[in-house]
Amino acid sequence: MLSLFPELLFLAPFSALVIRVAVAVIFAFSAWTRMQSEQTLLKVFGAIDAILAVMFLSGGYTQLAALIGAVCAIAWLSRTSIRPLPVSTVWLALIMCISLLVTGAGPFAFDLPL
Repeated sequence: MLSLFPELLFLAPFSALVIRVAVAVIFAFSAWTRMQSEQTLLKVFGAIDAILAVMFLSGGYTQLAALIGAVCAIAWLSRTSIRPLPVSTVWLALIMCISLLVTGAGPFAFDLPL
């Protein structure tokens, strides 16, 4: 099937950049909410979320961050006590992490495809 807007196909590599920034915002918000908690375990998870947000935003070790992020999202889905976001947002974060795991970091990242 022909593309409806073939002039826009040159922007396709930037889709990974948009996904990477969106998932960084999700993990940064999660880290922000967890750091305000009184529980030590939630603060540890908040630190992990903050590290993941920085890794996604900078594009460093993106596939490793996506793998760890997917594990975190699965943990959020399985335990409601540690879930910082609504279920729909967690599912979206899981799908974005899997997408970044498969496609890579995209442009403006420190990861280099081999």
